[in-house]
Amino acid sequence: MISPATSIPVRVSYSTLRLVVMIGLILPSLFGQTESPVTGTAVTKDGQPISGVMVYGAMLKNCCPFKREQTTTDKEGHFRMEHPGAVIHFWKEDLQPRAVVIQPGTSEIRVAMDVSTGSLVIRVCGKPGPGQKQIGWGKYGLQFKVPTRAVRILGGKADMDYLRYVIKPKTGDAYLELWFGPYAMNSEPDDDLLVNSVKFAQRNVVASDGGVVGQDSWGELASGSIWRQTAVVAVGGSRYENASAQDANLFDQIVTSICQVPYPSH
Repeated sequence: MISPATSIPVRVSYSTLRLVVMIGLILPSLFGQTESPVTGTAVTKDGQPISGVMVYGAMLKNCCPFKREQTTTDKEGHFRMEHPGAVIHFWKEDLQPRAVVIQPGTSEIRVAMDVSTGSLVIRVCGKPGPGQKQIGWGKYGLQFKVPTRAVRILGGKADMDYLRYVIKPKTGDAYLELWFGPYAMNSEPDDDLLVNSVKFAQRNVVASDGGVVGQDSWGELASGSIWRQTAVVAVGGSRYENASAQDANLFDQIVTSICQVPYPSH
């Protein structure tokens, strides 16, 4: 987590985040560096090259400062990375985000990308329903609706530039974290989660006007437990790990309730 410069929640317009949503505002994991170069091609589902795809890996361990290798596909869809790390990420607005785990010894990959569909939409908040509590940092900005009868709500005390709530079911050890603040969480899940997953998927998070503002990632580990991370760049989001199917279903209801209370126009 990045050290803060202020303890005041930053008011960020979703529309200003469209061009920086997957760029390096939030630092990724240092997990599993790969020393061998990797070349590849980004293509459409029917094999046509895609130019202008942002391609980036994990944070390099060379200090200081820590750096992340990043490049963009050329007009033929080609790219090359010298030290990509364990996972390579692919992002271009209007396309579904992709993450590819790089197996040892891999030197070349071909990645098919599709048009963005089924995005998680941050709508304008309505009134909480019966038995619900609307949680955010203050009464404006990002919010989640939490069913108070099914869970315990812990935390909620601001610590420097972020605020964290822990949502726990009445029984069991699983919990959902709700984070708020400009440096509260990474935009990407940790590489080790992706590497250790038997399956995972990603989609865009979009504002009510359709602009991409973050990423929603989820997967299943070999143990059968489920994880999910939903991040809105420079605003906050939610995260859970090691959840059963039953707990994940409860947490997902909270995650997909994500909404925004607009700030006053003045």
